[in-house]
Amino acid sequence: MLSLPSEEHLQKAIAVLGRDGISGDEIEIEISAFVHEQMLARRLIDWLPEIFGIALISHMEDINLPDTFGAQDKHGNWFRLEFKLEPIFQMAIKVATEMYHAGPRNTFGNIALRSAMLSTVSRVLNESGSLEGGYLSGPSLIGIPAEIYLPPSKAF
Repeated sequence: MLSLPSEEHLQKAIAVLGRDGISGDEIEIEISAFVHEQMLARRLIDWLPEIFGIALISHMEDINLPDTFGAQDKHGNWFRLEFKLEPIFQMAIKVATEMYHAGPRNTFGNIALRSAMLSTVSRVLNESGSLEGGYLSGPSLIGIPAEIYLPPSKAF
């Protein structure tokens, strides 16, 4: 069973990730200091930018948004998994969407700019000028093993 962050952990992680000028190392140290379970900290650090990126991308031109992500198991096999398997996604997409509309915009932007998916969308827009009809793949998570999302029968 995946650990759920508390609402307090989620809000603290958002505050850390949304801070101006914070480095990746500082993010790791600060979030790990209040989220004592290493994998939960990793999930917050990796997922929140992608979730905020999706909230921003969803307000752009006509583009098909992903509903799956990739994760690799200990044997090197990649799995496509549904977003709904990650409880952080369910919790944070509402927060990200509300923050997109109500702010603080700076915090929202700082987090979204860490998203690999948003980086891809920006690159496509710079190269072609349009997203129309495009399909965006979900993130491929490197530091989060597929086994935490798979039923035990498929994890081994």
